[in-house]
Amino acid sequence: MNSPARTRSAAPARPSGPAAITLADVCAAIGADIVWCPDLTTPVAGVVAADLMSDVLVDARPGYVLVTGLANVQTIRTAAIADLAAVVFARGKAVPPEVLMLAREARLPVFMSQRSLFETAGRLYAAITGAPAGADRRPPP
Repeated sequence: MNSPARTRSAAPARPSGPAAITLADVCAAIGADIVWCPDLTTPVAGVVAADLMSDVLVDARPGYVLVTGLANVQTIRTAAIADLAAVVFARGKAVPPEVLMLAREARLPVFMSQRSLFETAGRLYAAITGAPAGADRRPPP
């Protein structure tokens, strides 16, 4: 059973078509700094947010963007294995040179957000699903 305190989440994107988003849309939604990205027109299928790479392997689907605060080579290796569209390092985490080198070798775009993991993931969820930022989908009590 999932605990309410879990920090991982995954959100599928809207169906493909004119409403689908790209890495350029991801950057705009979260105000990301581009660390390395060969193609901002790459489509995005969804978002997964986690610091545990085992959770990423369970929850992510090909084409998802990973939001994490874990800035090490295991993040890039996990994202490559899961065939993710990009990695966003949250909380202004500096990207070590060995991480950037591995990302380039894997042709995996890397971005950095000054926002928290929670806010970054929330903004991407809103951009991907078309929900207004801060929208609460639960029924009123």
